[in-house]
Amino acid sequence: MYTLLLRLSAPLQSWGSGSLFDVRETDHMPTKSGVIGMLAAALGRRRDAPLEDLSRLLFGIRIDQQGSKIDDFQITQMGGRLNANLSHRAYLCDAIFLAGLSCEDSRYLEDLREALLHPRFSLFLGRRSCPPTQPLVLGIRKKDLYTALHDEEWQVPDWRRRSLFGLSESLRLRIVIDDMKGSGIKKDVPMSFSHTGREYGYRYVKEVSGRIVTREQAYTQTEHDPMQELR
Repeated sequence: MYTLLLRLSAPLQSWGSGSLFDVRETDHMPTKSGVIGMLAAALGRRRDAPLEDLSRLLFGIRIDQQGSKIDDFQITQMGGRLNANLSHRAYLCDAIFLAGLSCEDSRYLEDLREALLHPRFSLFLGRRSCPPTQPLVLGIRKKDLYTALHDEEWQVPDWRRRSLFGLSESLRLRIVIDDMKGSGIKKDVPMSFSHTGREYGYRYVKEVSGRIVTREQAYTQTEHDPMQELR
Protein backbone atom coordinates (compact mmCIF):
# COMPACT_ATOMS: atom_id res chain seq x y z
CA MET A 1 0.00 0.00 0.00
CA TYR A 2 1.18 3.52 -0.85
CA THR A 3 0.03 6.87 0.55
CA LEU A 4 0.33 10.35 -0.91
CA LEU A 5 0.68 12.92 1.88
CA LEU A 6 -0.46 16.55 1.60
CA ARG A 7 0.05 19.44 3.99
CA LEU A 8 -3.13 21.53 4.05
CA SER A 9 -2.25 24.88 5.56
CA ALA A 10 -3.36 28.45 4.83
CA PRO A 11 -4.36 31.65 6.61
CA LEU A 12 -7.96 30.65 5.83
CA GLN A 13 -9.58 27.43 4.69
CA SER A 14 -13.18 26.23 4.62
CA TRP A 15 -14.55 22.70 4.22
CA GLY A 16 -18.33 22.60 4.14
CA SER A 17 -20.07 19.23 3.77
CA GLY A 18 -23.63 20.30 4.57
CA SER A 19 -23.96 23.97 3.64
CA LEU A 20 -26.92 25.34 1.73
CA PHE A 21 -27.76 28.62 0.04
CA ASP A 22 -26.58 31.71 1.96
CA VAL A 23 -25.30 29.91 5.08
CA ARG A 24 -21.90 28.34 4.34
CA GLU A 25 -20.46 26.61 7.39
CA THR A 26 -17.17 24.75 7.65
CA ASP A 27 -16.36 21.32 9.06
CA HIS A 28 -13.57 21.21 11.66
CA MET A 29 -11.36 19.19 9.28
CA PRO A 30 -10.95 18.86 5.48
CA THR A 31 -13.61 16.92 3.59
CA LYS A 32 -12.92 14.18 1.07
CA SER A 33 -14.98 16.02 -1.53
CA GLY A 34 -12.91 19.17 -1.06
CA VAL A 35 -9.58 17.37 -1.42
CA ILE A 36 -10.82 15.33 -4.41
CA GLY A 37 -11.96 18.60 -5.98
CA MET A 38 -8.46 19.98 -5.56
CA LEU A 39 -6.98 16.88 -7.22
CA ALA A 40 -9.45 17.17 -10.10
CA ALA A 41 -8.46 20.82 -10.59
CA ALA A 42 -4.77 19.89 -10.60
CA LEU A 43 -5.44 17.24 -13.25
CA GLY A 44 -7.36 19.75 -15.38
CA ARG A 45 -10.68 17.91 -15.21
CA ARG A 46 -13.87 19.78 -16.01
CA ARG A 47 -16.79 19.79 -13.60
CA ASP A 48 -18.69 17.12 -15.55
CA ALA A 49 -15.66 14.78 -15.83
CA PRO A 50 -15.77 11.31 -14.16
CA LEU A 51 -14.49 11.10 -10.57
CA GLU A 52 -14.72 7.39 -9.79
CA ASP A 53 -10.96 6.80 -9.77
CA LEU A 54 -10.34 9.67 -7.35
CA SER A 55 -13.28 8.81 -5.08
CA ARG A 56 -12.01 5.23 -4.65
CA LEU A 57 -8.85 6.44 -2.92
CA LEU A 58 -8.77 5.84 0.83
CA PHE A 59 -8.74 9.18 2.60
CA GLY A 60 -7.59 10.26 6.04
CA ILE A 61 -6.80 13.40 8.02
CA ARG A 62 -4.50 14.20 10.94
CA ILE A 63 -5.25 17.42 12.80
CA ASP A 64 -1.87 19.02 13.48
CA GLN A 65 -3.28 22.42 14.44
CA GLN A 66 -7.02 22.93 14.73
CA GLY A 67 -6.91 26.68 14.30
CA SER A 68 -9.90 28.85 15.18
CA LYS A 69 -13.24 29.37 13.51
CA ILE A 70 -14.14 32.82 12.24
CA ASP A 71 -17.36 34.08 10.64
CA ASP A 72 -17.69 36.46 7.74
CA PHE A 73 -20.83 38.29 6.66
CA GLN A 74 -21.03 39.43 3.05
CA ILE A 75 -23.56 41.82 1.51
CA THR A 76 -24.14 41.54 -2.22
CA GLN A 77 -26.08 44.18 -4.11
CA MET A 78 -28.49 42.29 -6.39
CA GLY A 79 -29.43 45.27 -8.55
CA GLY A 80 -32.75 46.47 -9.82
CA ARG A 81 -35.67 45.97 -7.46
CA LEU A 82 -34.12 43.11 -5.52
CA ASN A 83 -33.00 43.52 -1.94
CA ALA A 84 -29.35 43.22 -0.99
CA ASN A 85 -28.32 39.63 -0.27
CA LEU A 86 -26.72 38.82 3.11
CA SER A 87 -24.64 35.64 3.28
CA HIS A 88 -22.84 33.95 6.18
CA ARG A 89 -19.50 32.20 5.55
CA ALA A 90 -17.36 30.39 8.09
CA TYR A 91 -13.62 29.72 7.89
CA LEU A 92 -10.86 27.96 9.81
CA CYS A 93 -8.06 30.40 10.60
CA ASP A 94 -4.40 29.26 10.86
CA ALA A 95 -5.26 25.56 10.78
CA ILE A 96 -2.80 22.88 9.64
CA PHE A 97 -3.84 19.38 8.54
CA LEU A 98 -2.01 16.35 7.21
CA ALA A 99 -4.07 14.60 4.53
CA GLY A 100 -3.43 11.12 3.16
CA LEU A 101 -4.69 9.47 -0.05
CA SER A 102 -3.95 5.78 -0.30
CA CYS A 103 -4.09 2.95 -2.84
CA GLU A 104 -1.94 0.06 -4.10
CA ASP A 105 -0.90 1.75 -7.36
CA SER A 106 2.18 3.88 -6.72
CA ARG A 107 2.31 5.04 -10.35
CA TYR A 108 -1.19 6.49 -10.09
CA LEU A 109 -0.23 8.38 -6.94
CA GLU A 110 2.88 9.64 -8.71
CA ASP A 111 0.68 11.08 -11.45
CA LEU A 112 -1.37 12.88 -8.79
CA ARG A 113 1.78 14.19 -7.14
CA GLU A 114 3.05 15.61 -10.43
CA ALA A 115 -0.32 17.19 -11.15
CA LEU A 116 -0.35 18.94 -7.77
CA LEU A 117 3.16 20.25 -8.37
CA HIS A 118 2.17 21.50 -11.86
CA PRO A 119 -1.60 22.11 -11.64
CA ARG A 120 -3.75 22.87 -14.68
CA PHE A 121 -6.23 24.95 -12.65
CA SER A 122 -5.75 26.97 -9.47
CA LEU A 123 -5.67 25.04 -6.20
CA PHE A 124 -7.51 26.15 -3.07
CA LEU A 125 -8.53 24.74 0.30
CA GLY A 126 -12.30 24.52 0.12
CA ARG A 127 -12.99 27.95 -1.41
CA ARG A 128 -11.33 30.01 -4.11
CA SER A 129 -10.37 32.66 -1.58
CA CYS A 130 -8.21 30.10 0.30
CA PRO A 131 -4.99 29.29 -1.61
CA PRO A 132 -2.65 26.86 0.18
CA THR A 133 0.75 27.73 1.60
CA GLN A 134 3.79 25.69 0.67
CA PRO A 135 4.80 22.94 0.79
CA LEU A 136 1.50 21.37 -0.27
CA VAL A 137 2.91 18.03 -1.43
CA LEU A 138 5.03 16.08 1.08
CA GLY A 139 5.55 12.98 -1.07
CA ILE A 140 4.56 9.31 -1.38
CA ARG A 141 5.18 6.88 1.47
CA LYS A 142 5.30 3.11 1.11
CA LYS A 143 2.94 2.70 4.05
CA ASP A 144 -0.74 2.11 4.66
CA LEU A 145 -2.93 5.15 5.28
CA TYR A 146 -2.94 5.05 9.07
CA THR A 147 0.77 4.35 9.45
CA ALA A 148 1.71 7.12 7.03
CA LEU A 149 -0.45 9.65 8.88
CA HIS A 150 0.79 8.52 12.29
CA ASP A 151 4.49 8.44 11.49
CA GLU A 152 4.85 11.69 9.53
CA GLU A 153 6.60 14.59 11.22
CA TRP A 154 4.40 17.14 13.00
CA GLN A 155 3.70 19.85 10.42
CA VAL A 156 3.39 22.82 12.80
CA PRO A 157 6.44 25.14 12.46
CA ASP A 158 8.87 25.01 15.37
CA TRP A 159 8.30 28.64 16.35
CA ARG A 160 4.54 28.12 16.67
CA ARG A 161 4.55 24.93 18.75
CA ARG A 162 5.16 26.42 22.18
CA SER A 163 1.78 28.20 22.29
CA LEU A 164 -0.11 24.98 21.52
CA PHE A 165 1.00 23.11 24.64
CA GLY A 166 -0.25 25.59 27.20
CA LEU A 167 0.25 23.89 30.57
CA SER A 168 0.26 20.37 29.10
CA GLU A 169 3.38 18.29 28.55
CA SER A 170 1.95 16.42 25.55
CA LEU A 171 -0.57 16.73 22.73
CA ARG A 172 -2.53 14.10 20.82
CA LEU A 173 -2.86 14.69 17.09
CA ARG A 174 -6.26 13.26 16.14
CA ILE A 175 -6.45 10.96 13.11
CA VAL A 176 -9.67 10.17 11.22
CA ILE A 177 -9.64 7.73 8.28
CA ASP A 178 -11.98 5.96 5.87
CA ASP A 179 -13.08 2.65 7.38
CA MET A 180 -16.04 0.50 6.33
CA LYS A 181 -16.33 -0.63 9.95
CA GLY A 182 -16.37 2.91 11.28
CA SER A 183 -19.33 4.24 13.22
CA GLY A 184 -19.23 7.73 11.68
CA ILE A 185 -20.91 8.58 8.38
CA LYS A 186 -20.01 11.52 6.14
CA LYS A 187 -21.82 12.57 2.97
CA ASP A 188 -18.82 13.96 1.14
CA VAL A 189 -17.81 11.44 -1.52
CA PRO A 190 -18.06 13.36 -4.81
CA MET A 191 -19.92 11.65 -7.64
CA SER A 192 -20.32 14.76 -9.80
CA PHE A 193 -19.23 18.40 -9.54
CA SER A 194 -21.50 19.44 -12.42
CA HIS A 195 -23.11 22.87 -12.09
CA THR A 196 -26.46 21.35 -13.08
CA GLY A 197 -26.43 18.48 -10.62
CA ARG A 198 -23.82 18.08 -7.91
CA GLU A 199 -24.04 14.67 -6.31
CA TYR A 200 -22.36 13.18 -3.24
CA GLY A 201 -22.27 9.73 -1.71
CA TYR A 202 -21.63 8.47 1.82
CA ARG A 203 -18.51 7.06 3.43
CA TYR A 204 -17.80 5.47 6.81
CA VAL A 205 -15.10 7.05 8.95
CA LYS A 206 -13.33 6.06 12.14
CA GLU A 207 -11.16 7.95 14.61
CA VAL A 208 -8.07 5.91 15.41
CA SER A 209 -5.22 6.28 17.89
CA GLY A 210 -3.58 9.63 17.33
CA ARG A 211 0.08 10.54 17.39
CA ILE A 212 1.41 11.83 20.72
CA VAL A 213 3.90 14.70 20.64
CA THR A 214 5.61 15.89 23.80
CA ARG A 215 6.89 19.33 24.72
CA GLU A 216 10.48 18.02 24.80
CA GLN A 217 10.19 16.46 21.33
CA ALA A 218 8.58 19.54 19.83
CA TYR A 219 11.30 22.13 20.36
CA THR A 220 14.10 21.73 17.86
CA GLN A 221 14.77 25.45 17.36
CA THR A 222 13.73 28.64 19.10
CA GLU A 223 14.39 31.34 16.50
CA HIS A 224 11.22 32.77 14.96
CA ASP A 225 11.33 33.56 11.25
CA PRO A 226 7.99 35.28 10.41
CA MET A 227 8.56 34.87 6.64
CA GLN A 228 9.26 31.13 6.79
CA GLU A 229 5.83 29.93 5.61
CA LEU A 230 5.76 32.35 2.67
CA ARG A 231 8.87 30.98 1.02
